[in-house]
Amino acid sequence: MTHHQPHHHQPAADNARVFIACSAEYRNRKALVEALGSIFLDTIDGRREYYYFECPVISEIFDDGVFGPSSFRRFVPEDATDLAILKSLKFTHIVAGGDDAFITTLMSKLDAPNAILVRLT
Repeated sequence: MTHHQPHHHQPAADNARVFIACSAEYRNRKALVEALGSIFLDTIDGRREYYYFECPVISEIFDDGVFGPSSFRRFVPEDATDLAILKSLKFTHIVAGGDDAFITTLMSKLDAPNAILVRLT
């Protein structure tokens, strides 16, 4: 009699927490949609929670109806309460589009050293 149950002792796999942030200049909607699609496939067996900072490219995706805004929780980058919550969430994936300075600032705000960074080009 074995007690070996694969895939039941990895809480991280059960719940993917995805944070999305793109700079105001970033406009590659296709890259963002593809990144979210690939995370979806990687985490197909679990639940996904999506969080984001408002930016033009996300607004375009919502306007297109590709993703419904109801599945995404918006945060405000300058809001201290929001930032405290974000740090506590310990994201599994960070999807980011922007220059090096934007990415560096974002990573320090989120404080999620174990997250997979998906850098959009």
